[in-house]
Amino acid sequence: MNPHQALAIAQIVFYAPVVPIAFYVGIRAWKYGPRMAWYPPMPFALVRLAGGILVLVEQHNPRNTGIIIATIVLLNIGLIPLIMTFHSLTRLIRLQTNYSDGILMKVFVKGTRLLIFVAVGLLSTAGGFTGDPANAHIQSTLSKVAYFEFLFVIMALNSMCLALYARQRHAIKQSQHIYLKWLLIACPLLYVRVTYGLLGVFNAIGNNMFTSLWSPLWGSAVAFALMALLPEYLVLGIYLYLGLHRSQTCTLESVVDERPVTKQPRTKADGEDGVC
Repeated sequence: MNPHQALAIAQIVFYAPVVPIAFYVGIRAWKYGPRMAWYPPMPFALVRLAGGILVLVEQHNPRNTGIIIATIVLLNIGLIPLIMTFHSLTRLIRLQTNYSDGILMKVFVKGTRLLIFVAVGLLSTAGGFTGDPANAHIQSTLSKVAYFEFLFVIMALNSMCLALYARQRHAIKQSQHIYLKWLLIACPLLYVRVTYGLLGVFNAIGNNMFTSLWSPLWGSAVAFALMALLPEYLVLGIYLYLGLHRSQTCTLESVVDERPVTKQPRTKADGEDGVC
């Protein structure tokens, strides 16, 4: 058994119990909103579980290009649900500050969301060129643009959280500080994960993917575990903890959409995007 096979087995073992937990937490917290915060961890856990299985299959059938492409695509797009959840959780905090209704904030939210969706398309397209040396430069360009978009979005969200913590902390309900603090803790972990992705798209594209240290399938299994799988697992744990916290501390009656202090809170009966 080689290191990648051992790592794939460990990935399956660790994510097998997380899948039902993610669905349990997601379903419990769903009605309290924001829904886009609790939905992504569910498919993410499934994707990582499937990714471990695909790695084992690929190790036993290394010439199957289809399996290689599917594995690479799942490894790359797996980061997207974590960023989407981070993006949505910031809404719980923003709604209580003076920044929530500003034009710049609306542009910021829509712009970062658009970048995430564009990155999805770029990585999916780039994955289709895996194993095709003739189009390695296209794959490299698409992957680099996508990961730099990820880096920009994470840096932007991190900066916003730091600004809210420094300037608007007094406007945020004490019960909501937990979201802000844990998001700030998650930021360095996401930076590590994106760094691994960037090292991969710069050094493990085309024929180099079979020899580069930063190749997730053929490179260093230790680097992949410590810089990709471990940060993802810890961030997922943070999200599940916050989802469980929300489901236990909120009721439909207490879920309200808190605007800046100059406005009166208005109840969100469906619990879509409220704050409790």
